[in-house]
Amino acid sequence: MSAATFPIRAGTPLRITSRSGRVTVTGEARDDVLVEKGASDVRVTSDGVEVVRASGAVAVRCPRGTDVLVGVASGGVVLAGLLGDARVTTESGEISVEEVTRLDARSRSGSIRVARCAGECRCRADSGQVRIDEAGSVDVAAASGSVEAGAVGAASIRAGSGKVTIGLARGGGDVSVEVHSGSVEITVPPGVRPACDLVSRSGAVRGDCEPGDDGRIRVRTGSGTVTVRSRG
Repeated sequence: MSAATFPIRAGTPLRITSRSGRVTVTGEARDDVLVEKGASDVRVTSDGVEVVRASGAVAVRCPRGTDVLVGVASGGVVLAGLLGDARVTTESGEISVEEVTRLDARSRSGSIRVARCAGECRCRADSGQVRIDEAGSVDVAAASGSVEAGAVGAASIRAGSGKVTIGLARGGGDVSVEVHSGSVEITVPPGVRPACDLVSRSGAVRGDCEPGDDGRIRVRTGSGTVTVRSRG
């Protein structure tokens, strides 16, 4: 079946499940759902639009701000354009997100890359890098691989091994980092004076911020340096 359009009621989600194959969802200025790949496997109900595909690529265009749920056994997932709340799970494959309201992304084997998440950004990666450019807050668990959060309001990060890098976008946000093995680097905006509680069992601890009450930064690492510095 060639590409086809389907109606979707405002406030109802788009659900996509696939055993294998790349899934691409694009949020754009439109009021229906265009299924470019996988149109023969579409179900339209009062609860939204559902694409269930055994194998093969899925490509869907939907209204901006649509909530999306994607589950893939084997294959990468791309969320492009502007989407609402998104939940993505893949056993094996990378997850790439351009812009969402909130995110829950989980990959057992594959990296997670998020450009912008307006609210809470939750990521779980058993094996692979996690990179978040901008988010209201981040909650990350990574077993093996580096974690980078570029401009966030608050952060909670647990990592097995790999470097953790965090950039606070503003003062007042709390940061909690626990790493079994890996260095931790945190930057704060100029003039911010956080309360720091920094411990490395095997590694140097460095901080050039004046102590204060602009949020709390707590770091624990088994081995590796810990650095907290001002961007100024």
